[in-house]
Amino acid sequence: GLGNIWRFPYLVFTYGGGPFLIPYFVCLMLLGLPLFILEMGLGQVYRQGTLGVWEKMGLPRFRGVGAAATIGTFLVGIYYNVILAWTIYYLGRTIGAIPVGILPWSDQVAGYSCPDTVLFPNKTVAATNNFVDPITGLFNPVYQAGFWCPKEGIPTAAHVKDVPDGYVLRTVRPSSCPARAAAEFWSNQALKQSSGLDDLGGFNYPMLASFAIAWILVYFCVYQGVASSGKVVKVTAILPYFILGIFFIRAITLENAFSGVSFYLQADFSKIMTTEVWLRAANQIFYSLGVGFGSIIAFASYVPDGDRNKSNFVKDATVVSFINCGTSFFAGFVVFPILGYLAYELSHVNPCIQSTDLLDLTSIGLSGSGLAFVAFPIAISKMPGSFIWAPMFFIMIFCLGLDSQFAMVESVMTVISDSKVFPRMTKPQLAGLVCGVSFLIGLIFMTRGGIYWFTLFDYYSCVAVMFVVCMMECIGMTWADRNILNDFVAKVKSVTGVTVGVFTEVLYAYVNPILLFVLVCMCLNTVDLMGARNSKPFPEGSGYLPVWSIYVGWSLGLAPIVVGAIVFLMTPAGKDTKPSQSYGSTEAC
Repeated sequence: GLGNIWRFPYLVFTYGGGPFLIPYFVCLMLLGLPLFILEMGLGQVYRQGTLGVWEKMGLPRFRGVGAAATIGTFLVGIYYNVILAWTIYYLGRTIGAIPVGILPWSDQVAGYSCPDTVLFPNKTVAATNNFVDPITGLFNPVYQAGFWCPKEGIPTAAHVKDVPDGYVLRTVRPSSCPARAAAEFWSNQALKQSSGLDDLGGFNYPMLASFAIAWILVYFCVYQGVASSGKVVKVTAILPYFILGIFFIRAITLENAFSGVSFYLQADFSKIMTTEVWLRAANQIFYSLGVGFGSIIAFASYVPDGDRNKSNFVKDATVVSFINCGTSFFAGFVVFPILGYLAYELSHVNPCIQSTDLLDLTSIGLSGSGLAFVAFPIAISKMPGSFIWAPMFFIMIFCLGLDSQFAMVESVMTVISDSKVFPRMTKPQLAGLVCGVSFLIGLIFMTRGGIYWFTLFDYYSCVAVMFVVCMMECIGMTWADRNILNDFVAKVKSVTGVTVGVFTEVLYAYVNPILLFVLVCMCLNTVDLMGARNSKPFPEGSGYLPVWSIYVGWSLGLAPIVVGAIVFLMTPAGKDTKPSQSYGSTEAC
């Protein structure tokens, strides 16, 4: 999914380089892989989605676990499609710019003028007044050592209080400013960004049209259930690998690519000793594999009767998990050579950006939207044949996002179908209901203040939900009723021929619940994830987040858990039955 390119390389870069792989693969082996196998087994053995599977197991009270997973998945699906809308918008603008021959976020667009740039030269350099070539607009590297620069990022007027004696403030207007042009295109044209979370500022109609197109495409991917989404995934799962391979070949041939790889694989073991890096590693594993969202259980429940006894889901889960994590690692060798090239290009337009130090790019953004819609577009605009690379990049991002999006929608549809809430509703109608409601709720993201709400959802929704869901799955499987585990073990043996040993039982009964409980506590300890309490700058722009956003965010994050707990407590204990001895025959939507 998107996390392989959107988030993983940045996490490796931020949390110690290569050593980050230690907590990453530890979390994979102790949590990600076992839970992935468990959820595939639950879906394939009991033939139900994340809600109905507990009925089949004889634990109807644990429907609350499925309810929490479904609500969390629904919340993520609402804002996740915004990424597809952004991608469609950029792809459309790229295609529309082909007749002109200049990408729309380039600093060479007709009518664009670079704004003033703040620099702090020493008095000797300041007296020359030629540290920027008036013809090319490029910085003269001869004067590199004659400037004061902040530890990270590029200087601004706010840094004047930090400048040591002997340096003076100068503002220049260069003729080349690719980073500023791309950032302004992102905030002013694509997002039409307002001043803050409480300033919606009306609809952003071009992006709203892209958002509508995104939901229409998702609808046609899922309107026949797994029959339609299964056909789409053959394209969305394979095409990104093809494009990623092409980008890899191009990336390693770029100027300064080796500096990017060096930063990607730098070794700082001190950072992996902090609790934050382990939480981030676990988060990435869960998001990347999709455990705790219910989509794995839902898709595993669709395995046809004739194939179930031939399918070894333990082997399948293991292969998929390692391919997924291998893809994340490989993506870093695509992303960081390109960022190295970007640093090389920008070092010619600002003395505070060095081609050998990617930390200077942090002001642009190396994760999420900053990576996909600012940093990468800048680099692509500087590549020969940019009108080939730009569409390929956005098509890859779109396929990765679409793949994840319809999996989440399919999961929600499966739960609604299994619960018989709308027994007469056809698959197309059910798909229309889920997509339509999600579109209407998501309209808040299509306002000028939508980016703030997007980040609020992204930070808080499902922060702890997926850990709680997986913890309760393990508890329900091993502690609620010993017959449940015995029944599951017998069916796993029957379906796959794999014998579940004592080590695996200990893993599900003790190791996983304890580790997941620790992760939940770590999540709850990061209450002020967005810095609103300290009124810090908003990470995606110049706006600020109000203090009340913390409470809104945690309401989003805890709502699925609260609803799940209510469902659990309101289901009478006397309704529990013995686990079903058959695989079941309920048809999923």
